[in-house]
Amino acid sequence: MESWIEGADAFIADISLVNHNVTYELGFAIGLQKPTRLIRSTHMDFQPVKAIGLLDTLGYDGYDYDHVLVRTLSKPDETTRWAELAKNKDQPVFILQLPAPTESTLRTTSAVKKIARIKFRNFNSSEISRLNASEAYEQVASSFGIIAFWMEGDSEQAVRNNQRAAFIYGIARGRNIPALLIAHQKSGLPLDLQDQADRWWKLADIDEIISAFRLRVADVANEFVSVKPDHEKLLERLSCGDPVAENEATTLADHFLETDGYQRTLLGEANVLVGRKGSGKTAVFLQVRDRTRSNKANIVIDLIPDGYQLIKMKEFILDKLSFGTRKEVIAAFWEYVLWLEITYKLLEKDETRALRDMRLLQGYNKLKALFEARVDTGSGDFSERLKRLAQNVVDRFRSSAIVDVELHQLDSSKVLEAIYGQDVRELRETVLEYLRLKGFVLFLFDNLDRFWTPGGFTDDDALIVVGLTESMQEIARKFRRKSLEFRWAIFIRSDVYEFLIRGMADYGKLAVQSIEWSDRSLMKALFEQRLQSSVSAINESWSSLWGRASVATVNGRPVLDFLIDGCLMRPRYLIRLFETARRRALTFGRNKMEEEDYVVALRELGWQVLEDLDREIADLVPNGSDLLFEVLQHRDGLTAAKFRYIATKQMKTPGNVEKLLDVMLWNGSVGVLDNGAPKYIFDSGYKRQYLAALVKANEGVQLTLHPTLVAALGSAV
Repeated sequence: MESWIEGADAFIADISLVNHNVTYELGFAIGLQKPTRLIRSTHMDFQPVKAIGLLDTLGYDGYDYDHVLVRTLSKPDETTRWAELAKNKDQPVFILQLPAPTESTLRTTSAVKKIARIKFRNFNSSEISRLNASEAYEQVASSFGIIAFWMEGDSEQAVRNNQRAAFIYGIARGRNIPALLIAHQKSGLPLDLQDQADRWWKLADIDEIISAFRLRVADVANEFVSVKPDHEKLLERLSCGDPVAENEATTLADHFLETDGYQRTLLGEANVLVGRKGSGKTAVFLQVRDRTRSNKANIVIDLIPDGYQLIKMKEFILDKLSFGTRKEVIAAFWEYVLWLEITYKLLEKDETRALRDMRLLQGYNKLKALFEARVDTGSGDFSERLKRLAQNVVDRFRSSAIVDVELHQLDSSKVLEAIYGQDVRELRETVLEYLRLKGFVLFLFDNLDRFWTPGGFTDDDALIVVGLTESMQEIARKFRRKSLEFRWAIFIRSDVYEFLIRGMADYGKLAVQSIEWSDRSLMKALFEQRLQSSVSAINESWSSLWGRASVATVNGRPVLDFLIDGCLMRPRYLIRLFETARRRALTFGRNKMEEEDYVVALRELGWQVLEDLDREIADLVPNGSDLLFEVLQHRDGLTAAKFRYIATKQMKTPGNVEKLLDVMLWNGSVGVLDNGAPKYIFDSGYKRQYLAALVKANEGVQLTLHPTLVAALGSAV
């Protein structure tokens, strides 16, 4: 099939149905820069294709009978030529992650970090639920290598992932970009991909796959010659950045807006950074990390687990212990992990320097011996180390038969012995002594709550965060006793923080910093700073540049107000909204963003907000999207009582109905009419209790759905 496409003058794809072979072939044709035309039968339900949000964003012609199809195919070629994009040399690999982590995805990302030693960007549907075709093209075209995973099964998640994987793999193949499509040996793939997939049987096979991939990426990077386009469009240069901070880690400093939350964290004055998903927590994390470690004397430990590694320990140990003992186990486990990670960072940082500095050598060798006696680190990243540590604890618990002991007879010393394996005191004292020759220690912890949903958040999940927080406090006390400085910050979602303070006796001692956005002027400054940094090399006033790039108003409102109103006061949504409009204008060959581009972009963002919300309520209500659509259909005259009535048709537990309303208030998708004006969470100082009190006080209080959520209905018909 590939040779036929290579020899063809044009490529026509019928996207009436979801078909992985067609999607791969279309991607391959786009990669080859072939003229393409998409068609679909109007007799068939197109919703499954639109729900994926990939191919339908390219534009297509509908047909019902053969004469219409003939007329469509007879039209002149209107294909917009895909742009040649600058390569991302700082983060040269793009990884399409699975919806949820698995042993194979963790091993792959760990191998890319530690074996290939390549920085990468990634798309994770737990962060951004939709990936449109133009964004997929940009990610591939700007890369020296791409990695995708094939997901077994025919679930909605699997179909969506595999459509994306087939498309980006096809583009990469068409452009001769090194590409991996990682699949288990037993996985069945579509005919076009069956013999191309990179198969693994045991996890060690993935290390070999990545080692070979690294050489292919290096060859392409070394042979690449950058050619600047003769007539680069303004819209190809103008950019608001990436909605996922990790994907712009190397360039974030160019357009980062230094907020109060950032300054307090940098100075060690804030310990718990709280914000909704997409509020910019990771951007603060990355900038604080980079600024602090620019001083070589400082020790910066930046940890980004994903929660997956703790499941085994949680299920085996925590479920079988009393609440008090569970709390002790978690706190002890975290303290052990943190001391080991400080040691690991010291050994990594001073591996070469200790050989040249006699002041360090003796302490370094002692640290190394103590560390290696406790854990085999192998070549993995923190996720791999945390997984091994958790497994070691599980194994020690299993061999000690602690879980078989009556709970009231459980000996705390036995619990600690099972966790530590051996006494941690000597390691701790050696670390503290070694640090007298260093600067301060900064511990940053992000993403612990990535896969936790508000509706499914349990007491044990809260204990994991509480235990980590209390362990940080305990380590800080030990540092102070030795006159050493220890700074730390944990980044968590707002809803997780509510659980945290319920489960923590001395939460008042925490230095908490909200990084939510409520100041529209500050959000506008963030937006303009990002855009202006992308075109700083152009010698032209900003007002003139912006006038060439975009219409002035959308639906009678200034564009900037339209964007701020639509983003639910989240930087991620703001970036996503603008970038979707910009890419759409480019896809259709325009030099300037039109009203239609912004309106369609808002509709697509509405879909993302809906899907994000659906995922957040998954533990409260099955088929949550059906319920959300019913609420949307009855939005006129929606009251708290009416909302509850609609919800109880699918939810039989009253408590879950209230949780659902709480989640939607937190999310910002539902607001309350207060004195005739809609008030959302970001209009009320992020005081959910205030909005909840208005709802509780009056069942007839009017609820309002955010316009971005409502905009999704425009593509649902």
